[in-house]
Amino acid sequence: MISGAARKAGAAQEEGSPVVRRIPRRTFLTAAGAIATATAVGDISYATPAAAEDASEYVDVQLLNITDLHGYLQPTTPSQGSVITGAGGAKVTVGGVGYMATHLKRLREGKKNSIFFSSGDNFSGWPFEVDAHANEPTIEALNAMGLDFSTVGNHELDQSVSFLVDHMMNGEPYPVSGRDDNFVDSTGQRFQGANFKFYTANMVWADSGKTILPPYNIEWVDAGNGRKLPIAFIHLTLVGTEVGSTSYQPKLRSLSDLDQANKLAAELKARGVNAIVINIHDGGVAGNDYNAGSNPSGPVFQLAAKASPDIAAIVTGHWHCRFNMMVPDPSGVPRPVVEAGNHGSLINEINLKLDPDTGAVIRELTTSTNHANTRDVPLDEELQDIADYWTAQGAKRWATPLARTTADFTRVPNANGESTMGNLAADFAYWDAQQSREGRADLALIATKPVSGSVALTGDLLYGKGSNAADEDGTILFGEAWGAFGYGNPVLTVTMPGTMVHAALEAQWVEQADGTVKFAPFAVSRNVFYSFDTSKPVGERVDPAGVHISGQPLDLHRAYRVAALAYTLIGGDGYKVFQGYTDPVRNDRDHEGFIAYLRAHRTITPAPLNRARPVR
Repeated sequence: MISGAARKAGAAQEEGSPVVRRIPRRTFLTAAGAIATATAVGDISYATPAAAEDASEYVDVQLLNITDLHGYLQPTTPSQGSVITGAGGAKVTVGGVGYMATHLKRLREGKKNSIFFSSGDNFSGWPFEVDAHANEPTIEALNAMGLDFSTVGNHELDQSVSFLVDHMMNGEPYPVSGRDDNFVDSTGQRFQGANFKFYTANMVWADSGKTILPPYNIEWVDAGNGRKLPIAFIHLTLVGTEVGSTSYQPKLRSLSDLDQANKLAAELKARGVNAIVINIHDGGVAGNDYNAGSNPSGPVFQLAAKASPDIAAIVTGHWHCRFNMMVPDPSGVPRPVVEAGNHGSLINEINLKLDPDTGAVIRELTTSTNHANTRDVPLDEELQDIADYWTAQGAKRWATPLARTTADFTRVPNANGESTMGNLAADFAYWDAQQSREGRADLALIATKPVSGSVALTGDLLYGKGSNAADEDGTILFGEAWGAFGYGNPVLTVTMPGTMVHAALEAQWVEQADGTVKFAPFAVSRNVFYSFDTSKPVGERVDPAGVHISGQPLDLHRAYRVAALAYTLIGGDGYKVFQGYTDPVRNDRDHEGFIAYLRAHRTITPAPLNRARPVR
């Protein structure tokens, strides 16, 4: 595009006042010429602000982006990432949609062509008031802020494709209106779904290969005199989402993000779209300064080194990192590669200049800035009212009576590793698997003190010792149940040979580097009993003949259907014995499934601790 940009730069240089920073390509390349290591440029990206502002013959387009909000509507705390680092190590306090809405309004002011989008993981909402309301509060807030579209993040698939499309996008009840979802929002209306759409180019149905949602969208911007110009956004989801611990979706598979990006860029170019942006839920790391970048690494920088030069910018997420960089494309021409943090900490702004005739991006006039969502501006009343409304609704939902216990369920194990809370969790998983023909299981396993990683047992259910006066009669409140079990993981039913079931029971004893043995017990469902002998070597402590499942001895030569959390089966908590399971079926997510279990079992009593029996 010699004409516009070159003419402007040349004219300015003749007048002794250059407006474009002509940075040599070698400045942006490593010694090996591979991944770019350009320093980020903050608000002077590739062109100076004055240069970009003076290019009046071009069409201005403002791109505003957030990522990984995760339902944090209220201002976050330091443990949730409320303090970020800027230039020179300066600390800035950020977060909260009430402040974000104010910043957005100021950034949009006077901009004729402003597009506001997300790079995914708008949910699952990790705050209780959001998560326990089916993430609907996040959608209400994003609707109110005018989000135009979003890519599908891995956490957008924490429930199911149907949940994302039918409920979150289209507002259909899923499954029981007013109890499990479809709640009354801050305006007094039932949930109607998102006013924006989700896209992904590389999450496909395993059986057909078709994308679960459209792969890209085209926005039309005002070029003046009644003319419109197209700008396309190619949406990419984290590769491997379908086998992630929370987003495990056996009916899906993911395609190469690079292959899809290049294929679609060529397709769009052939259609006459000359402004193309990648919006990808996968990022990287590039230092600590939220509006700069150094020593970049991670998947997005590998993508940036090879993605088509027809792509003018790459906007990322997932890594919860903050950087703003100009990175050369395969032709050596710099383009923004940015990530806007998480939990509402930043708003990225990319300003593009489009050729009014062709719609092509004048790359040397692109600017990019990560704006901190600071708390030194007035709160937007509408958005803060939404956040406050859902905080209050969360408190009410937490205190809702759900079921009753006749005695304490605790995580305190006996000498054999059993606990009443662990057995309850295993019984829940076994029950949950039986709720569908496809998911039925022969037994269930729950890690109660795993080798490493997170533990699903997160609280106790106590008789008369809870946080509400109603607990005095053994009442279990909704919030107590939600907080007692689960970390947003689905229960899977998988097929494994009897030898793997046996290996799992043996894997409860793990030899350490210092010669000690760590005990990492499993809770087993109520239909399983086994004996063990700790006087024998690790790996030989469970005699298969002493394992009984539904009254029958363990058969090492047959296949069993086993229910467990995805996190355990993929090795997230350190057990290395489950490689090679087959035929996975997804059941309920732990939180919602456990609530359903208690609704179906209105009174619960601790079971005897006799499922694991030492050899006397």
